[in-house]
Amino acid sequence: MYKILLLADVRTAPEVAIATLDGRAYFFMSNLLKSMKIPFKSLTPNEQIDKHVKLVLSTRKERPLIPFDPVLCVEDLESELAAAKILYMVKKTAGESVYIVGIDPGVRIGISAFYLGDEVYSCVVYSTARAASVVSKLLKGAPTKKRIVRIGDGNIDVALKIAGVLAEEFGKQIRIEIVDEAGTTSLAKSKPNKRSVKDLRSARLIALRRGRELTPNLLRSYGRYEARNASTA
Repeated sequence: MYKILLLADVRTAPEVAIATLDGRAYFFMSNLLKSMKIPFKSLTPNEQIDKHVKLVLSTRKERPLIPFDPVLCVEDLESELAAAKILYMVKKTAGESVYIVGIDPGVRIGISAFYLGDEVYSCVVYSTARAASVVSKLLKGAPTKKRIVRIGDGNIDVALKIAGVLAEEFGKQIRIEIVDEAGTTSLAKSKPNKRSVKDLRSARLIALRRGRELTPNLLRSYGRYEARNASTA
């Protein structure tokens, strides 16, 4: 019924499927997956599900028609945190434990930390120094050596200031990524109109979105030449 939408490498088989005939539900779920840059396949509830699919999105009404598990229903996606947990479990490598911190830079800086698919910490701060300090403490207390910091590019000056401090402190011990924020703000605005809540939701979405590793070349692309502030080349 629907075309296959591939948002990453076309050689990668989608691990997520949307199985619904509900137009509004399909629109919401497909936009969510697009914002996360997750490839997906579109099906009707009665269609056969490919073996490589790890998660099916549908509606509660159509759930009984789908002989597959797990199925996440659109009615359970009102919380972007619940969605983030499932999508993270799909994206992460099996058996891999990664501690991820997402940062939404701006006048208010949203911070959200995930471990094994669960949000373990979140806050909003009001300075780059405070943001770097909070993230530093989170990274030092992480229960795994594999740690990733993902910072949105919505305010690149703030993003690079935070990244520079963390890169100088941790060096190659962590991976720092700059994430394209396109879509995160619009998704955050679909919820109650409270600025701090939006900042946290954006930080959560940033944490679940792959970015470009901070390198000297990436710094140069932003007009920054302080290669010493890059995490790794």
